[in-house]
Amino acid sequence: MRPTAPIPGRFLYLAWNRHLRLIGPFVAPSHERHRKLDAIRTGLEQLESIPGMGSVRLLESTFIVPLPGAPRFDVALLIDGSAAAIETARPMIGRLNIGEPALMTSACNVQRFGDTDSLDGPILLNHFLSSRSSSDVARVWAGISDWYGQVLGVDNSTLLAFADSCRYVVMNYASIPGPVVRFMADQVLRPSFRSQVVDPLKTIDARALPVFARRVQRSAK
Repeated sequence: MRPTAPIPGRFLYLAWNRHLRLIGPFVAPSHERHRKLDAIRTGLEQLESIPGMGSVRLLESTFIVPLPGAPRFDVALLIDGSAAAIETARPMIGRLNIGEPALMTSACNVQRFGDTDSLDGPILLNHFLSSRSSSDVARVWAGISDWYGQVLGVDNSTLLAFADSCRYVVMNYASIPGPVVRFMADQVLRPSFRSQVVDPLKTIDARALPVFARRVQRSAK
């Protein structure tokens, strides 16, 4: 895929386990979770009005691949902006009464293909564990992204490098074409999946732990 200019500034990524119930890999609906999502919605306009704020993305998990060490959350917030905007946002998010996040980390966009934010498909939040640096993972991910683009039609990738204190090294934020189950089956059944995805990740001691999500509408329906 042809590279796109990375999104400047800083990112803040937060995830909560508000009422995670799984039916296999599928995240079950929850009235309690939706009440919390409503509470977060009320603060989105305030976050967006902060000078220097970029995009504010509210996400609800729909499918968690059952792998050892997989993230366990059902609500996520991903925002970007200037360093000052991100610092201003932190206490505002704390006042939304959502509870303590299961994960909170800063990040920067180190590699980007296409424009994930402009697409409407299911969202992939692919968290990577690795003993290597984020730059090593990003280098290998560039080749893997080409495979996903050519073979599965994934024409976007926003790769975020997390702060050193986070257990994950990077996360790929992307939009996938079509339903999640079909996407998962389509990739693992491809003869080249192991040689073009699994084996390159092994060379950098990396494991992918994907969570799929949907974008939450700004107003309740």
